[in-house]
Amino acid sequence: MLMDSRYDVIISGAGPSGSLLGYLLAGRGINTLILEKQEFPRHKICAGGLQHRSLALIPFDISKVVHKSLHGILFSYRKRDVFSRKYMLPILHTVQRSEFDAFLAKKALDKGCSINFGETVTGYAPGKDIIRVDTAQRSYEARVLAGADGIRGAVHRLLTSGSSIMRILGYETERTSGPEEEKKYYDAAGLDFGGIKNGYVWAFPRKKIISYGIGAPFSTARAMKSYFHAYMNGKSNGNMTDIKAQSIPVRTENTPVCSYRVLAVGDAACLGDGFTGEGIYNSLKSSHMAAESIDNALRTSRFDFADYRQRIWEDIYEDIKISLRFSKVFFSFPIFFYKLFRTDERFFRLCCRVLRGEKKYRDISGRLNLFG
Repeated sequence: MLMDSRYDVIISGAGPSGSLLGYLLAGRGINTLILEKQEFPRHKICAGGLQHRSLALIPFDISKVVHKSLHGILFSYRKRDVFSRKYMLPILHTVQRSEFDAFLAKKALDKGCSINFGETVTGYAPGKDIIRVDTAQRSYEARVLAGADGIRGAVHRLLTSGSSIMRILGYETERTSGPEEEKKYYDAAGLDFGGIKNGYVWAFPRKKIISYGIGAPFSTARAMKSYFHAYMNGKSNGNMTDIKAQSIPVRTENTPVCSYRVLAVGDAACLGDGFTGEGIYNSLKSSHMAAESIDNALRTSRFDFADYRQRIWEDIYEDIKISLRFSKVFFSFPIFFYKLFRTDERFFRLCCRVLRGEKKYRDISGRLNLFG
C-alpha cells in the first residue's frame, strides 16, 4: 500500500480528547491529522453531563452548545425521601454529545488541524524515524500517533493489550420532558442512591430532553437493568427497549498510556473517574498534557513520552486512586452519605467545589478522615 501523506502527528478519533488535542497541536504550528471512523455529527451514548471544572480546560467559548447550567442536585434514596440542594455557582452543564463533539471538531478544523471523517485506524507500526498508520483506505506516515479512539479503537486495543482495566457499566436512555419534569429539573440534576449496589441513577436535563441512566460495576448488570426499569416506571414514554449501554474504563496501576511514538488520551488511556464514572474532565486534561509532551518530543526527537507518563501518574491517576477508595467507602455506607448530603451543608459545598475544580477528592477524604 502506497504512503499517501505524511504528518507530524496523527490522532485516531475526533471525540473531545482528540479534537482538543488537534486544536492545541495546530495552535502550536504542528501539522496534525485526525482520522475519525464516523461522519459528524454522530450519535454518542453519553449522559451529557459536563462538570464545571471542564470549562477551564476548553480554550474557547462553548456556550452555544450548552443546554443547561445547573446549580443544584435533587437527591433521592430508592426513589423516596427526596430533597434538593443548591449551590451559589454552576456545578454542572449539560450538552448533547453529537452537538458538542461536532463543535469541538469544527474548532480544531478552524485552527488548522486536518480531519478525515469516515476513515478508521486499523493498525500501526512504529519505526526508527516514523510510525506507519494504517486505515482501510490507505496508509500514512507520522512522527507521532495519538490514540483518542476510546476502548473500541485499534490504538487503545494494541497499546493496552493484556493489561488490567476496570470497567464501569452504564445504561442510558432519553425521554422528552413533560411540564412536571421541566419544573422538577429546571435547575438541578437528579441522583438516586441505594437502589443498586455500588452505583447510582442519574437524571440530566437538556432542552426538552432528560437523559436518564444508571452506572455500576459490570457484575451487577442484571440488577442494574431491573432497578432501572423500576425507577423509570411511570416516566413519560416509559418504553425501556431503547436503553443503550456504554463502558467507562478506569485505569489500574499498570495500564499503559504510551509506548514508542504512541500515546493515548481520554478513554483510550482509561481515565474514567472511579466514583462518578465521568470521563470528559480527565480526557480534556490529558489532551493538554499530551500536547505539551508531543511538542517536546518533536523538538528533541525523544519519543518515549516519559514526561507524559509521569504527569498522568501524578496529576490524574493519583486522583483516580482516591476516587476509587472514596467509592468503596461511599457505597459501603450509602445511607450515611445520603444523610450527610441532607444534613451537612459544608460537605455538600465541598463536593460542589470538587465539581467546579476548586478542590480535589483528597480534600473530601481529608474532611471526613476516611483513609487515615
